[in-house]
Amino acid sequence: MMGAMPPDPRDGPRLHALPRQPRLLACDIDGTLLEGAGQLRSSVRAAIGLIVESGVRVVLATGRSPWAGVADVAGGLGLTGPQITMQGALISIPASGRIQRHRALDIDVYLAAIRFAAELRVEPIVATLDGHVATVDDRWSTETRRSFAVGHAFRVVADLAEVAGDQPMRIFLPTEAAVHDAVRMAAVERFAGAAAVVWSDATGVELLAPGTSKGEAVQWLARSMGLGMADVAAVGDAPNDLEMLRAAGRSVAMAHAPADVRAAANMVVPPTGEDGIIQAFAWLFPELADRLGAATAREASRTVA
Repeated sequence: MMGAMPPDPRDGPRLHALPRQPRLLACDIDGTLLEGAGQLRSSVRAAIGLIVESGVRVVLATGRSPWAGVADVAGGLGLTGPQITMQGALISIPASGRIQRHRALDIDVYLAAIRFAAELRVEPIVATLDGHVATVDDRWSTETRRSFAVGHAFRVVADLAEVAGDQPMRIFLPTEAAVHDAVRMAAVERFAGAAAVVWSDATGVELLAPGTSKGEAVQWLARSMGLGMADVAAVGDAPNDLEMLRAAGRSVAMAHAPADVRAAANMVVPPTGEDGIIQAFAWLFPELADRLGAATAREASRTVA
């Protein structure tokens, strides 16, 4: 059965007034909709189905590229519209590849970022509209192709300056956990005002066009639908979700999120594996709470059977 409902949000640090049910729900993927092993629970699939059926637009908001399994997740959830990918740098329909909006780095900033990576002695991965690009490095052919460019182009070039004119949207700088904070702070100092510095965890730092974030992308998508942010709900679990949680009319963070991410949300719920995401949905959409609980119970009984 579904766990206890979250406490009244008025007990929390902040609450934007929501006179009606949210009309747009933005959800992070990894660690939020998916369990740690990347599994999409049938109870989550059923819950999203009920929310969509009620007339709410559901959009994925992820740091993944559109080629890294986003189409599979969207398809598994029955989501056919535009999805927010690459931390907000690209909004597109993954199944068809149709682009709604993309934000490219300025060429001079891109070239400066490549020089910055060389100073750090790291091998960056660049995202363009055609896929990912890296320098000649055998490591990427085995480790990174699977996570960054499953089923899509992954070019290897001798010099990343060659793709400066290909509208690069993101430069990913891989880091070891021990040096992640130093690299992040150096990037923030070097590119202040010239590029957005974003990170999901200690495995890397991303450079994107100024102002790029999931929060900005959700605001853009809401405006395109004629909605205000009071009409938006959001759920996330990582530092790259901060702006989205702060911007949304009502927001939920997962219990394993960092402290600042939890503090930015109206509500904190248990991990997805403990049906925390279902609790989040039930709080965000109280009109559906009973149906969400019933659907979860049915899926649980099928799993036990």
